[in-house]
Amino acid sequence: MRRNRNRWLAVAALALGLAMVTAACSDAGDGGETTGGGTGVEALPGEGITVSIAVNPWTGSAVNANVAKILLEQELGYAVELVEIDEFAQFPALSAGDLDATLEVWPSGHQEDIATYIDGDGSVVNGGELGVVGKIGWYVPTYVVEEYPEIATLEGLNANASLFATAETGDLGQMLDGDPSFVSFDAEIVETLGLDFEVVVAGSEAALLAELDQALANEEPLLFYWYTPHWGNTVYDLTEVALPEVTEECTAAAAAGGDGYACDYPPDVLFKAFSADLESKAPEALAFLSAMSYENLTQEEIARGIDVDGQDPETAAQAWVEANNAVWQPWVDAALG
Repeated sequence: MRRNRNRWLAVAALALGLAMVTAACSDAGDGGETTGGGTGVEALPGEGITVSIAVNPWTGSAVNANVAKILLEQELGYAVELVEIDEFAQFPALSAGDLDATLEVWPSGHQEDIATYIDGDGSVVNGGELGVVGKIGWYVPTYVVEEYPEIATLEGLNANASLFATAETGDLGQMLDGDPSFVSFDAEIVETLGLDFEVVVAGSEAALLAELDQALANEEPLLFYWYTPHWGNTVYDLTEVALPEVTEECTAAAAAGGDGYACDYPPDVLFKAFSADLESKAPEALAFLSAMSYENLTQEEIARGIDVDGQDPETAAQAWVEANNAVWQPWVDAALG
């Protein structure tokens, strides 16, 4: 009988201990310090919601999208889908709600889209400046200008067009463009100004870089479409050719699709654009993306990790996120209010 009594006392003590632990957990929950049905883990605002972000065919766009993806997922709980799409197709996709955001619009080439979707039917909204200022132009390696200084001007360039001739262009000089989906008025500039050049499309940013690397290695002449921001500006020694100043007529031509364009490219204050549906679908994501902003050098730093160091975009973006909390924390704070 003594053994049974001792066993009963042990069971009673265990039950009392469990009751005390349960009561303590209940008291902690009553303090409002945790949510989520008593799991002890506070729910993030984006849980259960997927946001889609455009990736255009240049490295800077991949940088923006991957930085946003990492922070939206890790700090706000959203699932993020990255959608490879060219910069012109993205506007109808945003308008239809098939795409939620694009983070790098070059306005000089999208005046018609801005008029139709942002200023027009309002199906796309301006998400604010990215903080990066872009500039497209015509460039040559600096050693070409050192040998032929007149090439730095359009008149001198045209007078020496034969220097840039290739088997493909015959007697005409080659003007090398990158990806066919990039904003470009190069064909219009050549036609309108009657230049002795033919525009040849490399096919991609990577193909353009390969052509540039080959020309530099052999110290050959090359005239090509180039832009900032780009990590290459910290590596290559390049000189921009002075095209005619931008006029009201060229601005109007750009807005109408490009026919008759005969000027330089204007500086572009790059901006973000969102589907009008994003505010109701994912308000915290909208607030985060609206607040997201950094400078040219930041984007170029991450892009160089991708194109030069061989990192995949998410790895390069993650490294930057881990080292730059002070930059991105205000974007998260804006989302959380």
